[in-house]
Amino acid sequence: MIRNCSKHLAVAAGLLAGVAFAPLALAQETTQPSEPAIEAPAVTEEKLQSFAVAFVEVEKIKQQYTQRLQEAASETEQQQIQNEAGERMLQAVEATDGISLDEYNQIIQSAQADPNLAQRVTDAIGQASQSQ
Repeated sequence: MIRNCSKHLAVAAGLLAGVAFAPLALAQETTQPSEPAIEAPAVTEEKLQSFAVAFVEVEKIKQQYTQRLQEAASETEQQQIQNEAGERMLQAVEATDGISLDEYNQIIQSAQADPNLAQRVTDAIGQASQSQ
């Protein structure tokens, strides 16, 4: 039970980090030489589209909980809100067809190291946002 809870907290942290990724991808400058990136597995268009759909859902959840978090009266209440938000984010990713939680997190990590993938991710998120 504790191991499962720890896994969920780690996953929620990863999801929250992923939510923070979008502005980084949008702000990347392509004129700077990039450092050699770790070879990341190829991300298919299907995986990328599934990732984008899940990412948009996670972002919606984040927005829903941000106000509640700011209005929380205590640290305990903030922690409860963060846990609830993390669980909902986890469920959103798991409910998205075509991508696993591990693949979702791998795409985020890979995109942070690969400017080309970051651009593809940003484009896919933009398309997924418009279609919803």
